[in-house]
Amino acid sequence: MKPSLVFRFSFAALIALAVVGPAQAQAPAGAIPLSVLRKYQEKRLPALDALKISGVVGENNQGFVEVRGNGGDSAANLVADENHDRAVVYTLFARKYNMAPEQVGLLRARKIAEKSKPGIWLQAPDGTWYQKK
Repeated sequence: MKPSLVFRFSFAALIALAVVGPAQAQAPAGAIPLSVLRKYQEKRLPALDALKISGVVGENNQGFVEVRGNGGDSAANLVADENHDRAVVYTLFARKYNMAPEQVGLLRARKIAEKSKPGIWLQAPDGTWYQKK
Protein backbone atom coordinates (compact mmCIF):
# COMPACT_ATOMS: atom_id res chain seq x y z
CA MET A 1 0.00 0.00 0.00
CA LYS A 2 1.30 3.46 -0.81
CA PRO A 3 2.10 5.67 2.21
CA SER A 4 -0.47 8.27 1.15
CA LEU A 5 -3.13 5.55 0.93
CA VAL A 6 -2.16 4.25 4.37
CA PHE A 7 -2.45 7.77 5.77
CA ARG A 8 -5.84 8.32 4.13
CA PHE A 9 -7.05 4.93 5.37
CA SER A 10 -5.89 5.66 8.93
CA PHE A 11 -7.38 9.15 8.82
CA ALA A 12 -10.71 7.76 7.58
CA ALA A 13 -10.71 5.21 10.39
CA LEU A 14 -10.20 7.98 12.94
CA ILE A 15 -13.01 10.02 11.43
CA ALA A 16 -15.26 6.96 11.44
CA LEU A 17 -14.41 6.39 15.10
CA ALA A 18 -15.41 9.95 15.91
CA VAL A 19 -18.62 9.76 13.87
CA VAL A 20 -19.96 6.27 14.58
CA GLY A 21 -18.35 5.57 17.94
CA PRO A 22 -15.98 2.85 19.11
CA ALA A 23 -18.44 -0.04 18.86
CA GLN A 24 -18.80 0.22 15.07
CA ALA A 25 -15.25 1.39 14.34
CA GLN A 26 -13.23 -1.42 15.91
CA ALA A 27 -12.06 -2.69 12.52
CA PRO A 28 -11.04 0.16 10.20
CA ALA A 29 -12.25 -1.65 7.08
CA GLY A 30 -15.65 -2.27 8.66
CA ALA A 31 -16.05 1.15 10.23
CA ILE A 32 -18.04 2.49 7.31
CA PRO A 33 -20.84 0.20 6.14
CA LEU A 34 -20.45 -1.24 2.65
CA SER A 35 -23.73 0.37 1.61
CA VAL A 36 -22.35 3.81 2.50
CA LEU A 37 -19.13 3.17 0.58
CA ARG A 38 -21.15 2.10 -2.45
CA LYS A 39 -23.15 5.34 -2.30
CA TYR A 40 -19.92 7.36 -2.22
CA GLN A 41 -18.69 5.42 -5.25
CA GLU A 42 -21.97 5.88 -7.11
CA LYS A 43 -21.86 9.64 -6.50
CA ARG A 44 -18.37 9.98 -7.95
CA LEU A 45 -18.97 7.57 -10.85
CA PRO A 46 -20.05 10.18 -13.46
CA ALA A 47 -16.95 12.30 -12.83
CA LEU A 48 -14.71 9.23 -12.77
CA ASP A 49 -16.21 7.94 -16.02
CA ALA A 50 -15.64 11.33 -17.67
CA LEU A 51 -11.97 11.24 -16.62
CA LYS A 52 -11.63 7.70 -17.99
CA ILE A 53 -13.24 8.64 -21.31
CA SER A 54 -10.93 11.65 -21.62
CA GLY A 55 -7.90 9.42 -20.98
CA VAL A 56 -6.82 11.29 -17.84
CA VAL A 57 -7.57 8.27 -15.65
CA GLY A 58 -7.10 4.57 -16.33
CA GLU A 59 -7.77 1.30 -14.52
CA ASN A 60 -4.60 -0.39 -13.31
CA ASN A 61 -3.94 -4.12 -12.99
CA GLN A 62 -4.40 -4.09 -9.21
CA GLY A 63 -8.05 -3.00 -9.21
CA PHE A 64 -7.40 0.71 -8.63
CA VAL A 65 -7.64 3.82 -10.77
CA GLU A 66 -4.59 5.88 -11.71
CA VAL A 67 -4.12 9.37 -13.02
CA ARG A 68 -2.42 8.99 -16.41
CA GLY A 69 -2.65 12.52 -17.73
CA ASN A 70 -2.84 16.05 -16.44
CA GLY A 71 -6.09 16.11 -14.53
CA GLY A 72 -5.02 18.52 -11.84
CA ASP A 73 -5.80 18.35 -8.15
CA SER A 74 -9.48 17.55 -8.68
CA ALA A 75 -8.65 14.37 -10.63
CA ALA A 76 -6.00 13.37 -8.09
CA ASN A 77 -8.43 13.89 -5.20
CA LEU A 78 -11.19 11.95 -6.95
CA VAL A 79 -8.80 9.07 -7.68
CA ALA A 80 -7.54 9.06 -4.07
CA ASP A 81 -11.11 8.94 -2.72
CA GLU A 82 -12.10 6.15 -5.10
CA ASN A 83 -8.99 4.13 -4.34
CA HIS A 84 -9.53 4.53 -0.60
CA ASP A 85 -13.06 3.17 -0.90
CA ARG A 86 -11.95 0.35 -3.18
CA ALA A 87 -9.23 -0.64 -0.69
CA VAL A 88 -11.81 -0.82 2.10
CA VAL A 89 -14.22 -2.85 -0.05
CA TYR A 90 -11.43 -5.24 -1.11
CA THR A 91 -10.46 -5.72 2.54
CA LEU A 92 -14.06 -6.49 3.51
CA PHE A 93 -14.41 -9.04 0.71
CA ALA A 94 -11.01 -10.53 1.53
CA ARG A 95 -12.08 -11.12 5.12
CA LYS A 96 -15.37 -12.62 4.02
CA TYR A 97 -13.75 -15.04 1.54
CA ASN A 98 -10.53 -15.68 3.49
CA MET A 99 -8.15 -14.26 0.92
CA ALA A 100 -5.72 -11.36 0.66
CA PRO A 101 -7.09 -7.93 -0.32
CA GLU A 102 -4.53 -7.88 -3.14
CA GLN A 103 -6.10 -11.03 -4.59
CA VAL A 104 -9.51 -9.39 -4.51
CA GLY A 105 -8.04 -6.37 -6.29
CA LEU A 106 -6.49 -8.54 -9.00
CA LEU A 107 -9.78 -10.34 -9.58
CA ARG A 108 -11.64 -7.04 -9.68
CA ALA A 109 -9.11 -5.60 -12.15
CA ARG A 110 -9.82 -8.46 -14.54
CA LYS A 111 -13.57 -7.92 -14.25
CA ILE A 112 -13.19 -4.16 -14.75
CA ALA A 113 -11.08 -4.78 -17.88
CA GLU A 114 -13.74 -7.13 -19.28
CA LYS A 115 -16.57 -4.67 -18.67
CA SER A 116 -14.79 -1.46 -19.65
CA LYS A 117 -15.98 0.36 -22.73
CA PRO A 118 -13.78 0.82 -25.79
CA GLY A 119 -11.35 3.72 -25.44
CA ILE A 120 -10.72 3.24 -21.71
CA TRP A 121 -7.07 2.94 -20.68
CA LEU A 122 -6.26 -0.31 -18.90
CA GLN A 123 -3.08 -1.74 -17.48
CA ALA A 124 -2.10 -5.24 -18.61
CA PRO A 125 -0.74 -7.76 -16.10
CA ASP A 126 2.80 -6.97 -17.30
CA GLY A 127 2.32 -3.27 -16.40
CA THR A 128 1.95 -1.88 -19.91
CA TRP A 129 -0.97 0.43 -20.66
CA TYR A 130 -3.33 -0.08 -23.59
CA GLN A 131 -6.54 1.46 -24.80
CA LYS A 132 -9.41 -1.01 -24.95
CA LYS A 133 -10.65 -1.62 -28.48
